[in-house]
Amino acid sequence: MMKKFFAFILAACMLLIPLVSCSDSADVNGNVADTAEGTGDTAAAVETEEEEEALGIPDADYKEYVFTILCHSDVSYNYGTTDWDEPSDDVREQALYERGLAVEDLLNVTIDMYQTNIGGDVYSIFKTDTDSGLYTYDIVFNSTDYQCTAVTNGYCYNIDEIEYIDLDKSWWNADCTEQLSIGGNHYMVSGDIAVSDKECTWVVYFLKDLLTAVGITESPYDLVKSGEWTWDKLYSMAAKAAFDTNGDGTLDTSDRYGLTTHGESYAASWQSAGLKFVTTDSDGMPQISWGTDTFVEVYEKINDILTDSDIVYCINDSFAQSALLSEQTLFMAMDISFASTYRNSEYVFGIVPYPKYSEDIDRYYSYMTLSSCTMIVPITCSNTERTGIITEALAYYGQKYITPAYYDVQLKARYSRDEESQEMLDIIFTYRAYDLGVFFNWGGAYSSLVAGDASPATLYASLQKAMSKSIEKSLSGLS
Repeated sequence: MMKKFFAFILAACMLLIPLVSCSDSADVNGNVADTAEGTGDTAAAVETEEEEEALGIPDADYKEYVFTILCHSDVSYNYGTTDWDEPSDDVREQALYERGLAVEDLLNVTIDMYQTNIGGDVYSIFKTDTDSGLYTYDIVFNSTDYQCTAVTNGYCYNIDEIEYIDLDKSWWNADCTEQLSIGGNHYMVSGDIAVSDKECTWVVYFLKDLLTAVGITESPYDLVKSGEWTWDKLYSMAAKAAFDTNGDGTLDTSDRYGLTTHGESYAASWQSAGLKFVTTDSDGMPQISWGTDTFVEVYEKINDILTDSDIVYCINDSFAQSALLSEQTLFMAMDISFASTYRNSEYVFGIVPYPKYSEDIDRYYSYMTLSSCTMIVPITCSNTERTGIITEALAYYGQKYITPAYYDVQLKARYSRDEESQEMLDIIFTYRAYDLGVFFNWGGAYSSLVAGDASPATLYASLQKAMSKSIEKSLSGLS
């Protein structure tokens, strides 16, 4: 109701001020600029796009039904807000407001949101509600590792059975749809319906001035475009930047590293070789795939790099993140969400994709972290048609409002510091890599591997049976 009230006020105000052309657009500071010359082409392009891919839902009037979204509160590494009740000067909040208003007007519903802490708290509230047979929340957004727990416990609806949610449409993330499917079914999805999946895309930041200061003449941007941006290349460049600032003979948080990151770089690295911890067979069923000679070879090389404490810091998340702000690292591998944190840094940074394992790899794989969010529909859903129609509308209008505000205005125009980084973002988001074995952590195998306590061959021999049983238990719990 609040959004509709503000919409009424806005409409009334528009009668009292000169109208602004629909072809006008706002720059990164929110100033309106006339772009009338391009109106015809732009309008034609939008019209053509809508004709090619229309919102395929029927007319509906839900008599102001309150559609409630359970999601997490905003954190530094993941923006969890999914709705906004009033106009805002913040471009992302305004996009959420406009998206909600569009869906509310279209279907005569009220979009509501309940937020709590990411991970365990969201899951606990959802679990209690579901165990009680309630349907308080129409859809739920949470970090994918906890969504996997919900899937294992049979709390999630098979979204393929929900009419009007069309996962083949461009407003759903095809990478997520394909890679997180189980038995050809989809219980966890992501897309333009929110930004919380995009926030946790793994990238590499670098300090441009420090690159020059340590005598490196090669451009990471050029290496990416030529296909030569590899782990070996990053490692050799990082070695030139590491420096024992206080001269005590060992590197610690008072010195400068070549690369700072944390343990999720292990999973990001084997995926950069096109490998997965768990793959799926021809029937879409999970298959353990990390016991091969190739996986062992890749892991051991990655481990050698990430544990080289004379060059790489891979221990504490806090220092790994802050080092870029204090010029204590040349490279940092972390979520794209931190671009907003570094926006006002006195040091100019660039952004590139996570490197390939080797030049012969066919693409750059952008790892999706454990905290990347997906959407589920509770198994207690009492009206799947209504849920499907409203959810599909939220995703459709998310593509129109939310994604452009986040990706084009904030991420590209405001948070990126140069045109090359903007070009890199298009490469980064071309392919996002999800790994069922990482998210489900079947048999604790993933946790054991990244702890580095034993070789992957030894761990595979000791954990294979437990992992297989854990997978079987998960599959038995699917709805």
